[in-house]
Amino acid sequence: MSKFVSIKTSITDVNLLHQSLAAMKCEILPHKRIRTLLNVHYDVDIAVKTAFGIVGFIKNTDDVYEWAGDDTVLERNKSFLEQLTQKYAYTKITAEAKKAGYQIIKEQNQQDQTIRLVFRKWNG
Repeated sequence: MSKFVSIKTSITDVNLLHQSLAAMKCEILPHKRIRTLLNVHYDVDIAVKTAFGIVGFIKNTDDVYEWAGDDTVLERNKSFLEQLTQKYAYTKITAEAKKAGYQIIKEQNQQDQTIRLVFRKWNG
């Protein structure tokens, strides 16, 4: 039986979430409503069109965004959340490094899907 669920993430910055979703070729929808496979509608803070369907994000009381949608859809697409979490971390780290005056001098994508970044700060 299909039901609406949410999965806690470590995502707190809505701007970085939007950037990460855009980098993953997801479309942020203007409406803030999604539905389960049983056609029950739920309000969310952010509705997103992905390659596998429409899901949402809900900001909880701890100011952390939870991934929300039909439990069947979310369960089948857990790799999406893993990829989004990695893209969010990458976006956050590179943005913070840039603010602090660092530049990426080397980026390596490893076989195990990890990303190795090397930064340098020029003192001049």
